[in-house]
Amino acid sequence: MANPNPKLRVLVVDDEPANRQVLDERLKSEPGWELAVVAVENAAAAVEALRVGFYDLAFLDYRLPDMDGLKLLDQVRQLHPKTAVVMVSGMGSERLAVEAMKHGAIDYLAAGDLRTADLGRLLRRGLEMQVLQRENLELRQVNRMKDEFISSVSHELRTPLAVILGYAKSLEDGDLGGLSAPQKTAVSAIRRRGDGLLDMVNRLLAFKETTFATQEVLLRPTDLGKFVREAAPPPPPDAAARGVRLELDGPESGVWSLIDPSKLKDALANLLSNAYKFSPDGGVVTLALSVNAGREAWLRVTDRGRGIPPELIPHLFEAFGHSDSELTREISGLGLGLTLAKQTVGLHGGRLWIESEGSGRGSVATIALNLAEPDTPHLIVEQPSKAGKKRLLVVEDNEDIVEIVRLFLSGFSENVELTTTLRGEEALELISHRRFDLLVLDILLPDMNGLEVLDRVNRLAPEKRPPVLILSGHTEAAKQALSRGAVDYILKPFTKQAFLQKVLTAAGLERRGKPRAP
Repeated sequence: MANPNPKLRVLVVDDEPANRQVLDERLKSEPGWELAVVAVENAAAAVEALRVGFYDLAFLDYRLPDMDGLKLLDQVRQLHPKTAVVMVSGMGSERLAVEAMKHGAIDYLAAGDLRTADLGRLLRRGLEMQVLQRENLELRQVNRMKDEFISSVSHELRTPLAVILGYAKSLEDGDLGGLSAPQKTAVSAIRRRGDGLLDMVNRLLAFKETTFATQEVLLRPTDLGKFVREAAPPPPPDAAARGVRLELDGPESGVWSLIDPSKLKDALANLLSNAYKFSPDGGVVTLALSVNAGREAWLRVTDRGRGIPPELIPHLFEAFGHSDSELTREISGLGLGLTLAKQTVGLHGGRLWIESEGSGRGSVATIALNLAEPDTPHLIVEQPSKAGKKRLLVVEDNEDIVEIVRLFLSGFSENVELTTTLRGEEALELISHRRFDLLVLDILLPDMNGLEVLDRVNRLAPEKRPPVLILSGHTEAAKQALSRGAVDYILKPFTKQAFLQKVLTAAGLERRGKPRAP
């Protein structure tokens, strides 16, 4: 019959022979366990033992002759993250116990308590740690596979979509000859559905970005009254055809807050999109700006649709969620809009919530933002990014080129965090607030010459000054940029291989694998 007792390997590290003996005897006599105990007297022997094999549980003495116990604990965590560690010390210090827990220990024992401590409890905790670690690793693997799938499918869809939409637009504009009325209707449907699919792909990629915690916002003082009137999208054609309309309410100026206009515009568009979808025929969607108790600016999106059952409201911000199965069948969408909106509002230091009484009484989505003065300094807010990630800033006013650069880099390395802007002034603003590892700079920009941007970058403090790679269609201007401090240049049009090689050299990136052929 098989032995039902759990099998564990235990490592004891202590320079006191008496302590090693006590732990060895007590562990081996612990009922209900099958333990293999290895006892060593210093950190060097412990590291060697850990390199040779895995241990489920380790008892580490704090004071070792060749290494501090906390440093050894860090090495154990690096070699075997799933090893549960108990720190042992003759001092019985509460401060040391806290430090050990911060470094990843599951418990702390005073040397004087080794003969009376409940070792069975520690063994059970070590076993539970193994189960939790294994489950966490499996979940992380599943999440990684999901994110890679989303990224791969999204990027593979974007290229054929660009071709489909490009030809559809050419047909609509008559570039390829005249169309009959039925043909115009068909092409219009192709373009409309293609735009909808591209929007879904972009949302998937935005969601992937949030799961890797790489989002950021550049907050600047903005008049919300003017922002609302410029950023609020009107009802889309399908909603407009049903008679749905948008009404704006509140002051037209004078309410200031620190926001990233482009990011908050996307969040607001997600809220309005839902309101348009669920509004009845002939319904009115209201976007109201108000100041609540002199402390916050409130943006409230109100619809008069079917409403949301109260029990479903806590789940609305879950990714890929819908309010119910009937609605999922009736109204298309990925269920990511509210998730992305809440994350964006959170980066603004604001709040987002939804209220509804259900039963056809509509719903109200509220964004609450802190008030600010018009002269408040700009502020970068970002989620923690992965260690060692290289940050690239691309300054290019041709959106097609920006998209090509994004596609080239997407499969090149996991260690790339890409920021893009169309304007030189905004690039300088971004560089002044954060560090970049490479600036990819076009010469001809709508607001200023790229050479002027280069000169102003060169005047920054060394720690703020990224290397500059010029991206231009003008050979003479590119060579002039080299003489003014750029590290290299690449001329348009360019191949994927050539572009990636230049970026690799300038920013010191590590590739995921060999770049695919252009």
